[in-house]
This record gives sequence, C-alpha cells and structure tokens, in this order.
Amino acid sequence: MDWITCANSFITVVEHGSLAQAANKLNTSSSALSKRLSWLEKQLGVQLLKRTTRHLTVTDAGQLFYQRSALLVNDWQQMLAETTATYGEVGGILRLGAPLATGSRLLVNYLTEFSQCYPKIKIELHTVTAGQLPDLNLDVFISREITEFNSCSYIATKLLSYQNGFYAAPAYLENNQPITTPEQLCQHNYLLFGEQNHQQDHTFENNQRLRLQGNFITTNPEVLVAGAVAGMGLILTSSQTIKRELDNGLLVPVLPTLKQPTDAIYAYYPKLNYHHVKTKLFIDFIKQKSSQTLSAFCTQD
Repeated sequence: MDWITCANSFITVVEHGSLAQAANKLNTSSSALSKRLSWLEKQLGVQLLKRTTRHLTVTDAGQLFYQRSALLVNDWQQMLAETTATYGEVGGILRLGAPLATGSRLLVNYLTEFSQCYPKIKIELHTVTAGQLPDLNLDVFISREITEFNSCSYIATKLLSYQNGFYAAPAYLENNQPITTPEQLCQHNYLLFGEQNHQQDHTFENNQRLRLQGNFITTNPEVLVAGAVAGMGLILTSSQTIKRELDNGLLVPVLPTLKQPTDAIYAYYPKLNYHHVKTKLFIDFIKQKSSQTLSAFCTQD
C-alpha cells in the first residue's frame, strides 16, 4: 500500500459513485479497492466513506480529503509526466482561464494550431470575470495587466501586444458617408462594448480624443463582432481579435493609421517547485504566433 495509489483509488471511487465502476476504471477488483480505502482510513484515523450494500456516501472528512487530494494527485501525475517527457511528447491537461473576450476572440485563434503541435495536451478553457484575480487551480491565467496580483505566488509575463483601431463591414462603408478624417467617425454608428451609456470617450495616439455614440451596446464580444459583420456599425478592436473576419474580408480597417496606444495581454501562472512544461510551451507558442500575426497586419497597414 502507498499513499498515492490509495488516494487515487479513493478519488476514482468518489467520482464514479461506486466501487464496481471505479474498479473497472482502474482495471482492478472491488475487493482490492475496498482494501485500499480501509488502509487509507486507518492511516488517517477518520472515516472517509459510509458504505452499504446499495449506497456509498462521502463523509465531511472524506469530502475535504477528496478536494485536496484530487489537486495533489493531479499535480503529482503531471510532474511525473513532464519530468520524463520530451517537448514533443508532453501530455496531460492544461487549464486556462481568461475573460470571455480574450478567450473567445484571442486565444481561440491560436488553440487549433497549438493542439496540432501538441496533440497529447488536453485544453480546458475556463471563462472568468474581467478583472478577476488569478486562481491557483488554473495553470495559466490570461488577462490585461493586473496591478494587485500576488507576486509571491504568481509569475507574470507579457504575452502579446495589441492596438485597437476601427473596423467595419464593406457593406456598411458602401451604404454610409465616406470616412476620411477622425472627426467624421463621430457621425457614424459605433457599436459599443459595455453595460450602459450609448456615448463613450476614447483616447488615441497623439492624445486625440473622440466621443463616439451608437444605437447598440453589449458585453458579449461575439455579438459585437457579429453586429459589425452584419453592417450595423463600426467597432473599435484589435486586428488579433477579429483575425478570422479580416482574413475572410468580412471586416476591413477604417482609417488604419488611427490607433489607440499600445496595450498588452499578460499570462499569470503559479510559482511551482517543479518546471511546468505545458505552461512554458503554451506561453512560448502564443508569444511566437502573436508576434508573427502582428507583424503581418502591420505590413498590410
């Protein structure tokens, strides 16, 4: 008997709800699992499960042990896999966290190719609230710069730079007054990202300020882009965010030299006492690809 084997057996029993199903998952017998659980309870000095012929119930102590041991066993398995693997053979689960706009409009542009390069890595993308602090249960947290994160527990690295500019559907530009100066933008319908106020002030390079207004506002980035593609109005966003739409000619730049100051997206990941290969691979991959994408768009502009 050993702690890792017995803890993993207990975790599997809890997650499957029965000894028989857990035994099948672990390719062992119910009696062997029962012995492991008994050993675990004896070592801990507490009852983890209440077992009858028909039901299996997790005790309060068992629930606590499950929550903590599930994380520890997963970290242990990942550490073993990453210690013995070469870069091309890395596997396991990579848990990502990002606000909806970043996850659905930025990261998704890179995840397909990343999965093709590292097919054994399984990706979990968790949507978080904008401005939310990093979660230790995540391997990587992608966000705009967070000024109050715990630098004792996390490492922050700049992932990519971006500049917001104006974009619209060709049909919108054909059916509305031409736009040749920044001031003319104020006379056009601007699709707003937010919760309230159909007027927004924005600052651009050279300290130029514009008050933009429109008849549509949303906090859903997918809806905002879809509205622009449908010809509802202009949007202010980055070329990386709407890469698919630009590649397919669904949106085009408007006054491409008018940009907001450069901003950045950061990757936050926990400080670990071992080298987290999947995290490093993901961060390095996004940095490389985003740099290539941005260079391509700058050349087009």
